[in-house]
Amino acid sequence: MPAPDAATPPLAFDIPAQPLADALRQYALLTRQPALFRSEIVAGRVSSPVHGPYPPGEALQRLLEGTGLIAETVEGSTGKAFVLKAAGAAPAGGGAGLGNLTGYPGLVQTGVWEALCSNPRTAPGTYRSLLRFRVDAGGALRAVQLLGPSGDARRDAAIVAALQRVQLGAPPPADLPQPVIMLILPRAARGPDAGPRCAPASGAQPP
Repeated sequence: MPAPDAATPPLAFDIPAQPLADALRQYALLTRQPALFRSEIVAGRVSSPVHGPYPPGEALQRLLEGTGLIAETVEGSTGKAFVLKAAGAAPAGGGAGLGNLTGYPGLVQTGVWEALCSNPRTAPGTYRSLLRFRVDAGGALRAVQLLGPSGDARRDAAIVAALQRVQLGAPPPADLPQPVIMLILPRAARGPDAGPRCAPASGAQPP
């Protein structure tokens, strides 16, 4: 389940009932938390509406009511993300496979982030893009697609090329949601949601 939101101020949500994948993307845009889920796990499911001020974790629980799914928050070096799984599945740490899964999405995020930061054209911060890819048995990203283009065709091509070179250095756990869906969001100019920046050593210019 999402981590407690005691220190997180409420956000104003206005997400109607709709196909779950669309609702999750709206949620991710507002909260700036990327979503990791299999396309097939959300297919045919409809979200519950969420209207009003809620901490992000509570809002996500409300959104998933009646879907048969729950969300687990994972921490990576680039921030938080949430992974969807069927309700009743063993919690992270309850078995070898899911225990490994808890840290692997963070590894995926780090690999993607470092690849994008390696080129000033693809450095995150000023654009939004929705990515889909698979992680093969050797930890390489395969079948990279942009489900949501960034608005710049040359940058889109550079994003795909960068991700096709990613090697995570570890095989994925059997329970990793595949394909992986990742949302890259513009970074807020300031404040608690400013989001991570590319390290100066990467060669990318700050957005």
